[in-house]
Amino acid sequence: MKRVLFIVGAGVGFVLGARAGRERYEQIKGVACSVAESAPARRAVAIAQQGADLATDGLARLTGKVSASSREFESRIVHTTESLRADLRRRMDDTRTSIDDARLSAREWVDQAKERSIELQAQNVMAVGEQRAEALADLEDEGDLMVDEGGADRRNERE
Repeated sequence: MKRVLFIVGAGVGFVLGARAGRERYEQIKGVACSVAESAPARRAVAIAQQGADLATDGLARLTGKVSASSREFESRIVHTTESLRADLRRRMDDTRTSIDDARLSAREWVDQAKERSIELQAQNVMAVGEQRAEALADLEDEGDLMVDEGGADRRNERE
């Protein structure tokens, strides 16, 4: 805004000076210099300079904060990435452990099923053996009405 006013003022001064001639130009130049060197103008320049200095200092502080924040942001990203990586590894290990436990449980179940099957087979063999023994005992009774016509009992005894 100040620059625009200055340029407009300079342009008006130039145009007026060009029309009025060299003498008028010198007169306008003198008034402008006396106004620029006056106490109120110097105070205005000093105030403007202080404002510019404050703005520069504020900008420097803001730049410092942005720079610090960007460094913090970088470290936060690194920390978050490392944390996520560790969590992912822990979950993978837990999953592997669960899978290994499931395999072990399945293996134990199969082993137990095999043992039960073997026990049942043994019980069946024992039951069949007992039934055979009972059947043979029934055949050896003296009161058996079966006749050994071909002498098979004697032949089996010799062997």
